[in-house]
Amino acid sequence: MFSSSNRREKPLPPAAVVPLRRSDSVVGEDTSGVLLGSGVRWNPEKLPNAHIVTIGASGSGKTQTLKGIIFALHSIYPAMKKIVIDFHGDQDVQGETCYPLHMASPYGVNPLMINLDPEGGGPSLQAIAVVAVLKKSLQLGSVQEGTLLDVLGMCYQQRGIKQFEPATWNREPPNFADVQAELESRTRDEQPCKESQKLLLKLAATFQYGVFSRPQLPLDETLIRIDMSKLPPALQSIAAEALAKQLMDSHRLMGEIKGKLPRTFLSIDEAKEMPRTSNSASDRIIADGRKYGLALGLASQSERHLSLDVIGNSSTKIVLPVDQTEVVKVAKKFRFAEGKVANLQPLQALVRMGTDAKQVDILPYYARVEQ
Repeated sequence: MFSSSNRREKPLPPAAVVPLRRSDSVVGEDTSGVLLGSGVRWNPEKLPNAHIVTIGASGSGKTQTLKGIIFALHSIYPAMKKIVIDFHGDQDVQGETCYPLHMASPYGVNPLMINLDPEGGGPSLQAIAVVAVLKKSLQLGSVQEGTLLDVLGMCYQQRGIKQFEPATWNREPPNFADVQAELESRTRDEQPCKESQKLLLKLAATFQYGVFSRPQLPLDETLIRIDMSKLPPALQSIAAEALAKQLMDSHRLMGEIKGKLPRTFLSIDEAKEMPRTSNSASDRIIADGRKYGLALGLASQSERHLSLDVIGNSSTKIVLPVDQTEVVKVAKKFRFAEGKVANLQPLQALVRMGTDAKQVDILPYYARVEQ
């Protein structure tokens, strides 16, 4: 997903950073949009897109920044859906509806839900997408990949869902309980399938946690946090990719928006936990989400997890203090002076919105709640 060494990347324009004093926000202040701090406001309706890419080391104030943006969005744009994929369990925001995913949770995520787009959906394409993620997350071999693809195809057939009959795509899709049952069935044949036995071992933790075999969690509320902190990293990656893909698919079906204000803002901290596969959900959202009203806020502790394409296609960049070993690379990727990046203090950020760049004292989440 984030590999960029073999292709040209979209260049970022240079920008002069203007330090902003707190007093600068008093005269002629534009009060529209989200106040980031120091009088600087982020207004998704005034930018080419509402995507935000954020980088900051542990202790930089990244969590307070991300939570503050979501909290402000919920206050200013109550009709906009805000969905937070939380890998560490620390992105809680006042007024949220939280769905924890763990071994005992009543809800789950079904990666086998079908994209209903007649031109780019159906069970066959969904099976290919799911196998691609599982191959990366669980390190499947090529033979196991082919076997799993056949198993998923059989699971869809057993539900009466067929690729060339779009009318069947609305039927209840299979889930991973069906996948487990089909694999177990193949190991009980007179000539047991060895690859199915291997897949059962590879997928043992996936089946044990059960998050891909339970009813799909609802996304009806306008502020939702999905707490994945109790899941192993491999399962976090699968669940997050499935949710992001489902959001992109559903927004594409809704059609293009007329203005610039997104229908949904998806916030993902720790970009490294997302699958790094070609045509991943994050890549699709960054590239095409704007016109369908789906915005992505993607954050990371390290520049290694943010490609120049991701940075270049996000209209808003927020650089908080980073590890000193990363200053040079961060400055180069984000087109800021090394000295300014190196001298940032916690809750201080270099912010670029379009071609406008400023140094900002971030208004943290805890201060917003107190107001």
